[in-house]
Amino acid sequence: MKHLCTIQDVKRVYNYSGIYTDEEILLEIENQSDDIYMELGYPIAATRSVIEKYNCASRPDDYYLEYYLGEGRIHHVERAFVGTVTKREIFETKDFSVANNVGMIKFNTSTVGNQRLDTSEDLMVHYVPNLIARYCAVRVAKEKIEQIDINAGPKSSKQLELITEKLAKTEELLSQRNGIQFSSDNELYDKNYGINMKKVIQDHDSNQYLWREDNITD
Repeated sequence: MKHLCTIQDVKRVYNYSGIYTDEEILLEIENQSDDIYMELGYPIAATRSVIEKYNCASRPDDYYLEYYLGEGRIHHVERAFVGTVTKREIFETKDFSVANNVGMIKFNTSTVGNQRLDTSEDLMVHYVPNLIARYCAVRVAKEKIEQIDINAGPKSSKQLELITEKLAKTEELLSQRNGIQFSSDNELYDKNYGINMKKVIQDHDSNQYLWREDNITD
């Protein structure tokens, strides 16, 4: 599993220059990622879509390559699979590209995982939403600021108060997100894999013009 956030994500909420090294922050990212996975389960988010072909006489053998994940912005894709009940794993760069800023993936060709696509197959993607990455980054920042405050004395710093407020707001947004998910557990439950996932009906015409290859994590 990848970390739930990056060093750059933490730097956006906490300027630790001259206080902590990147290595120390990375270790805390690992700790917080482990804790969040224990709290929320794995995968954090998952989506499933049917593999489809062009429905036109001029392109009878061509498959659609762009697939929307159900959220407009994601942090990163963790794993992806294509197949029927038994799926083969496919890999970023080798088999597909990711556009985090529009929540989409795009197959490089109609052959992924060393096998040509088929309309009997599904695409299943495990990914980390942007909100979860922010949650992880703020938790990392709070933990490192608390360590400074413990050494400085009994009074909390203004910086800790601000980051605590930021964490509370993020947790509120997260509870709203999870509340929607839990209320539809039965609808989203995939009996074959034992996980909850959104079933996304693709609008392939929109996907083709919405796709743009970019990255919001750096």
